[in-house]
Amino acid sequence: MEWRVLTALAVLMIGNGYWAFRYYQTQHNKNIDGRQRISELENLQDHWLQFSTVAILLIMLLAPLARQALLSG
Repeated sequence: MEWRVLTALAVLMIGNGYWAFRYYQTQHNKNIDGRQRISELENLQDHWLQFSTVAILLIMLLAPLARQALLSG
């Protein structure tokens, strides 16, 4: 059961790295104008926040189950 929590943490870290890379890439893209860049950055922030929220909720739901599994056996 603890592997589920570790997997969820790994997904959270890898996913945050992915969204940080996408944000950095968009922020430094010189091929788009200012308004389009701001729009894309706001869109990325929304997706990043949604991803992080779901990942944290999954970790919060799996952590008690993993603790119970570790204590029982």
